[in-house]
Amino acid sequence: MSLVHRPNHPDADEFGMVDKAIAGEPTPARSNLPFPMIISDQIELKSMVDGKIYTSKSALRRSYRAKGYDEVGNEWLRNEPKRVEPKIDRRAIRDTVGRAMTRAGYSF
Repeated sequence: MSLVHRPNHPDADEFGMVDKAIAGEPTPARSNLPFPMIISDQIELKSMVDGKIYTSKSALRRSYRAKGYDEVGNEWLRNEPKRVEPKIDRRAIRDTVGRAMTRAGYSF
């Protein structure tokens, strides 16, 4: 006997399970996607350091680190200068907007 979950079926037991033969329509799909979205670690990559073929990105990165290399585009910049944000002059903005509004005929 094969059971399926149909909680609203009149023959369902206390757990909402019904025999597949009498359940009727199949279980509706959970999503309209053709397959679940999975980010995998599996990929075939050739190492530029030792020429071996790796099937795991993490194994490739471990081999780079073991030989003292950094992966370009994946390294952290250690001595990056701090970015200085310009100070916003709110008074100048207010004055400029006020002049524009006055020229357009608005009064405030």
